[in-house]
Amino acid sequence: MTQVFARLLAGVFALALISIASPSFAQSARPYALEQLSPDVRAAVEAARDAQRRAVRAAARSYSQDSGLAQFTGVGGDSYLGECSPCGENEVQRHGYGILTWTDGEYYAGQHSAGGNGGMKHGYGVYVFLNGEVYEGQFTNEKFAGYGVRWDAQGNVRFQGLWIDNQPQQR
Repeated sequence: MTQVFARLLAGVFALALISIASPSFAQSARPYALEQLSPDVRAAVEAARDAQRRAVRAAARSYSQDSGLAQFTGVGGDSYLGECSPCGENEVQRHGYGILTWTDGEYYAGQHSAGGNGGMKHGYGVYVFLNGEVYEGQFTNEKFAGYGVRWDAQGNVRFQGLWIDNQPQQR
């Protein structure tokens, strides 16, 4: 088993555990508590967490031979498990729900849209950084864009609100 595949499998397993936790656990546990967020940000985070659950399911389904699903490694060493369109041998685009991982341990679980170089993070999702920080919210063309929250590694809010081109917008 390659090191990348082992990391990817460990990430999928961890996400699967998160996705089967009851909704009451996800909303009452501290840190990462939703009640401290504004209504717009809370709605975006709930949608991002739902997209994360769907991405985990799509990644698990990608091990089947069903059409509309793919597993591939990109030119930069990133790996993807999830939905695609198109899904041909010569051209595969991330499109729909899936998990994108990098060899350094960062990963994104959520929605993708065809376009760019193999697909883009676009819609709602959860991005986990190498340092343990987490962004939950909206993405547009690979960037944090819309409502979202950035948590520090301990689950405390670093910023919540509107993001444009990966930058938090001050109120």
